[in-house]
Amino acid sequence: MNGFRGTDEQLDREIEAVERMARIRLRRASADLQELDRDLRVLRKERARRRAEAPEMVDTGAAAEAPSA
Repeated sequence: MNGFRGTDEQLDREIEAVERMARIRLRRASADLQELDRDLRVLRKERARRRAEAPEMVDTGAAAEAPSA
């Protein structure tokens, strides 16, 4: 941003306007992060549910590859 070329009153108004925009953007970003956090919790619960329901997978591939003596 270049040097401000207005009066002190205009400078004060510009500062107030930028502060308002910053607060609005911060609120929106916070809301977005909260929504993403909720979505992430739901997805993790679903993953945990699926893992709990899945039968235990036994790794038989390593035993089949081992040479017999």
